[in-house]
Amino acid sequence: MKKYKGFIKYIFIFCLSLIFLNFIPFDLDEIWNYGFMHSIYNGLNPYKDFNMVITPFFPFLYSLPFYIFGSNLLVVNVCQSILITLVYFVLEKLFGKNANILLIILFFNYDMLYASYNFFIFFLFLLLLWMEKNELNDYLIGIVIGLAVLTKQSIGGCLALVSLFYLFKNYKKFFKRVCGAMIPTIIFIIYMFINNCYNEFFDLCIMGMFDFGKENYIGNIYVLFLFFVCLGLIIYAIFKDKKNINNYYILAFSSIAIPMFDFFHFKFFLLGLIFIWIGKLNIKKIDLDLLMYGCLSGLVIINMISSIDGSFTYPNDIKHFEFRYISDKHIKETKDVSKALLKYKDKNVILLFEQSYYYKILNDIPINYFDLINTGNWGFDGSKKLYNKLEENKKSIFVINRYSYVGTNQSDKTALNYVLDNGTKIDEIYNFEFYIIEDENTNKSS
Repeated sequence: MKKYKGFIKYIFIFCLSLIFLNFIPFDLDEIWNYGFMHSIYNGLNPYKDFNMVITPFFPFLYSLPFYIFGSNLLVVNVCQSILITLVYFVLEKLFGKNANILLIILFFNYDMLYASYNFFIFFLFLLLLWMEKNELNDYLIGIVIGLAVLTKQSIGGCLALVSLFYLFKNYKKFFKRVCGAMIPTIIFIIYMFINNCYNEFFDLCIMGMFDFGKENYIGNIYVLFLFFVCLGLIIYAIFKDKKNINNYYILAFSSIAIPMFDFFHFKFFLLGLIFIWIGKLNIKKIDLDLLMYGCLSGLVIINMISSIDGSFTYPNDIKHFEFRYISDKHIKETKDVSKALLKYKDKNVILLFEQSYYYKILNDIPINYFDLINTGNWGFDGSKKLYNKLEENKKSIFVINRYSYVGTNQSDKTALNYVLDNGTKIDEIYNFEFYIIEDENTNKSS
């Protein structure tokens, strides 16, 4: 009976996760990550055909089911629901019944649950804690570390440094891990040489980090304060217990908050700390399974009610997004903007706004570098490269949405300024403006 009870619990978590993911508010990271997977499935090469500033394991992995079921956000959310269930499984192995409390905390932070490389490397971080606790095969631990590096190079690199813990104590363990990590790494290096994209990878993922860190700091003093407090606590824990390797992993995982220092990225580090501390609590008087069932059900119901914005049709008829909740109002906007874009299908149309991936995917238009113009996403000295590329394509229709450049939005204002300084508006729908660049003697209007 216990086996069936556990199985039912995993099915419950999977189903609730799937409903949750399809009804929480749309998020740009969700669209961009899906866009990476969709592009890979359609035969485009990362770094060469479209820009990413991460190593590519996560979008490659999630694109694999597309070869069976086709490209659809529902497929992504099914994969993500399986991953959330696996996270719970690992938490159970680490913390027993307290995993229920930790899962509730995770669901309260719904913006962390989207299919993204951040959540995937959070899973790998927890998996490493469990593997270390059970002293599993060092080659396997090395492979997981290698996958972490190939998921997000900066965070994975920091997690890899933890194995230096064994360099002088047990060098055989250290070198087994190095050998394990080299397996996925060598496969990736071979892939880069086959596709001749190693120069672009180096520019975007290594050199581009300088631009990304300089331009994308969107934190505040409170997040910085909390970050250094948490950092101090974990360093104190290391001095108290130098033999506990998990403390070193948490310290390494703090790199997820750098360089943006915004609350979203900081939460992953914070939850790592909370999981370790709450996981040690001894709670006997509460049925934690029942608490988890009740809280997750309540959260899903509340979220569905709060997300509904007027009338809606489910499933909808937006290609690739049929099972994602979209209100009728936003479906109408989607179709109207798509119709306006398709008016110019015989010309070279360049989309310069945050939602470019969304409109390209649903209209089956190949994604390119212009569709992700976040500062730091064009490699070293990216703003200059963006300007030069716009100059090369000046005989085009440029579509902007000024809201993409407001406040802490990451869109490189080089694109907006170029279009406004050189272009003439020829069309407008909702917040989307269409510009054409004419010869220098033509009067311009904004």
